[in-house]
Amino acid sequence: MAVSKELSRFTRDALAAGRSRDEIAAVLASSGWAASEVRDALDAWAQTPFSPPVPRPQSTVSARDFFVYSLMFGLMLFGAIYLVQLLHALIDIWLNEDGYRRTTVRWSIAVLIVVTPVFLWLTWRERAKLAADPALYRSAIRKWLTYLTLLLSASVLLGDLIATIYAFLSGDFTLQFLLKAAVVGLVAGLIFVYYLADIRRGEGA
Repeated sequence: MAVSKELSRFTRDALAAGRSRDEIAAVLASSGWAASEVRDALDAWAQTPFSPPVPRPQSTVSARDFFVYSLMFGLMLFGAIYLVQLLHALIDIWLNEDGYRRTTVRWSIAVLIVVTPVFLWLTWRERAKLAADPALYRSAIRKWLTYLTLLLSASVLLGDLIATIYAFLSGDFTLQFLLKAAVVGLVAGLIFVYYLADIRRGEGA
């Protein structure tokens, strides 16, 4: 929650004047501020005896982050979809099934040839910047897109598991279905694990 400038300024001045956090919280609550607003206003300042109050690091938002991270996550999702399509087509070929289309294989390969190096380059570039300046982990856009990716991958994993159980119960549990479900689960699982580790890395930065 964003803290208003007036509330932030009042909290800073009160802390600088030597008021305790309990006193500040009480007077703000009696003035009509919500408990969550009071908590966020106080949490914005470090609990140190130093005066004036020391601000805590805050999340940042920039147009550059929106462009770069939107492009990165978009390429990742786009590439994952066509990787799954390609692997499904290869499974059909391996099992001598007629359900695949040659155009699907060709188009998936073409997409991956373009998307994969661009995504890897952007990822390497951002990793180098994060290693050099851990403060970049506080990008709000980066956090939102990372959690959105986790949500999507977790939803795919759950859907894949439900489809597998349903196929087993309905008697449609074939080798072809099992392999295709495993491909979806593997790709979604790798994405989930990768970005979960990325979030933990950012929390420890």
